[in-house]
Amino acid sequence: MHSSLKVRIIGLMALFMCCLVAILSYFSVTATLHRGEIRLHEYQTMLYKQKTDNMKNLVESIASSASLMPEEEAKQFIRNARYGSDGYFLVINTNGIMAVHIDQSLEGKPLANIKDADNQVFWPKLLEQCKDKGEGTVQYTFVKPGSAKTEAKLSYGKAIGKWNWIIVTGVYLDDIEAAITKEKSDIQQEVWSTIQRYLFITFFAFILIIAAAVFFINRYITKPLTGAITKVNSYAAKMDETVTTQASFSIELSSSVSEISATMEEFSSSATLISNHSQGVADSAAQTLQKTRQGVAEVDALLEKMKEIYSDNQVNIQEIVALGHKSKEVHKIMEFINNIASQTRLIAFNAALEAASAGEAGKRFGVVALEIRRLADSVMESTKEIEVKINEIVAAVSRQVVASEKNTKGIEDGMAYSERTVSIIYDIEHAADQTTDAVSQIVLSIQQQQTAGEQVLTALRQIKQGTSDNTAMIQQTKTISKELANLAEELERVVEHGKKNTAAKQLDS
Repeated sequence: MHSSLKVRIIGLMALFMCCLVAILSYFSVTATLHRGEIRLHEYQTMLYKQKTDNMKNLVESIASSASLMPEEEAKQFIRNARYGSDGYFLVINTNGIMAVHIDQSLEGKPLANIKDADNQVFWPKLLEQCKDKGEGTVQYTFVKPGSAKTEAKLSYGKAIGKWNWIIVTGVYLDDIEAAITKEKSDIQQEVWSTIQRYLFITFFAFILIIAAAVFFINRYITKPLTGAITKVNSYAAKMDETVTTQASFSIELSSSVSEISATMEEFSSSATLISNHSQGVADSAAQTLQKTRQGVAEVDALLEKMKEIYSDNQVNIQEIVALGHKSKEVHKIMEFINNIASQTRLIAFNAALEAASAGEAGKRFGVVALEIRRLADSVMESTKEIEVKINEIVAAVSRQVVASEKNTKGIEDGMAYSERTVSIIYDIEHAADQTTDAVSQIVLSIQQQQTAGEQVLTALRQIKQGTSDNTAMIQQTKTISKELANLAEELERVVEHGKKNTAAKQLDS
């Protein structure tokens, strides 16, 4: 980079000037081309107008002369009229028929059957214009006399009302095309002259820019840089020293933070482990308390059931005793029924004796008395069987009463034992509740310690990251300071090289 700075500055200025000149040249050339197109169009329009005006004057002149003649004489006059090397006149009728032509073979033919060199019908277009406006023009292609080449031709026609004629004449446009071609060449030459002028201006401006750049660089850049470079070197050295000190401090701080972070990592791990175990103890205590409460509820339910059993047992005992009393009453009723059956049997026996003594008259009654006696015997036998069953029921009721009294005693003892058990379980529940609260407080305290430790650890990590970033920035600053010092030295060499070159040029001159 011995002389690259000066070259770059000069190059940038030259590039800017060239771009500016190129932009101005582009707009100027574009404007010149646009003006040339407008001029070419106006020139072409003017040439066509001149041609049309000349044809109009010729047609008006020949029409004024022909209108003074008889029709046949006027036809011959127009057929023989000439001007220039190839100019002539023709007449078409407004009904679309060729009336007069130098080629008499065309006379009398419809205009729709006459075509140009491109096989296009063109006369009807002129006819329509003349009917509407009294005059008109039409352009077509035709073989030029004396040449086998087809050329563009323009015809003008004007209507004359005397014989419903339209007198027409035409001119070839090859001279217009030649004139337009020459005009295009002139416009292109003007554009090229403009480009050459701007190229010359660009070259001259480039020389001036280089000279001005060399002058201003030597006066306003090289000399100030000579004094500034020494200061830059001094600042770079001081910056390097400061950055080195900051880097050492940052490294020591990063090492300390790393050790503290490692300790806090171990503390956090231990706190996490203790918290997990404490949480397990808390969960176990909570489960114990839950199970204890469930046991209390079960024992309370058992006690209530035993009370219900005791109450039901008392009701059963009372019903059994009442059943015993009812059984005794049934025994008395059965004795009464048995007495009635004995008396009925005896009455039936006496009735059978009376019926037998009555002969045929008491025979039916004797049958009834016999059936009544049999029924009484059957009732007595059933009564004896019922009496046996009742005696068995009474005996069973007596045994049930004795067993119920023993069960009542057992239920009373069970109720007393259950009440003592409930009291003990209530005491266990209270103790488990207190234990659970204590363990919850311990777990909460450990979790708070763990959270605090994690916050400290997070802060240490942020400090460590910040220290790392700071170290990286310090290293970057140190690199920049070295690059600044190198740049200052290189600038100093550039300035010295520029001074030597200037001195050498002065000696040469």
